[in-house]
Amino acid sequence: MLKHRNLVGWITLLSGVIGLVSYILVAGAINFNFEFFSDPSVIFTTEGVSRTMLKWSMITDVFGYYLLLLPVLFFIHEWLKGKSEWRNIFTFCGTSYIFAGALGASILAAAWPVLFDRFSGATPEQQEIIKHSFENLALIVVNGIWNLFDALMFGVWFIAIGIFIKSKHQVWGWFTIIVGLLSAIDFVANALEINLVAEIALNLYLLLAPIWAIGFGLALKQNKVMQNSI
Repeated sequence: MLKHRNLVGWITLLSGVIGLVSYILVAGAINFNFEFFSDPSVIFTTEGVSRTMLKWSMITDVFGYYLLLLPVLFFIHEWLKGKSEWRNIFTFCGTSYIFAGALGASILAAAWPVLFDRFSGATPEQQEIIKHSFENLALIVVNGIWNLFDALMFGVWFIAIGIFIKSKHQVWGWFTIIVGLLSAIDFVANALEINLVAEIALNLYLLLAPIWAIGFGLALKQNKVMQNSI
């Protein structure tokens, strides 16, 4: 089973690398105008916007932050056998996070570049409609799916598995719990409309989650964590 562990490690590491690429691409796409994250409509008044980078930031997001975490999700599920009667709930939360997040990123990858392309050739009235459509998609996917539902699901999943990992490996357990807590704080702050706290928690999660994946993937490959797994 060392080959399986090694493969899961490589895929998890790759997810972290692609996740960081996604974060860099979305920042570069809007010319590092970070106001975009709180007001997506600024994309229409920002100089040097790259629709190609915007599209690929979402495509890489599908894989980096979501789909490529599936192997480690089920690897941890097997590792939790006999350790917790709640492991199916933890895995459900992780699966829900991955599915909903990837679906949201796929929607934006398809819709946002098209709306951006149509804006320049539209009449003033059409431009207002396009702006509203762009903003509404952001409200649905970013605010609704990612920063509420996904933030909660990821938070529960990572805090839970972090507690069990900590019993075997303190450093990785605490790191996992901290990333989960940041996501949970993002959920609570968005639910209570505490925008500054939500923004800080979100950006820390967006940076630390891929770093976790890279480090955890390496630790799995080197058999330095979850040694009694499958």
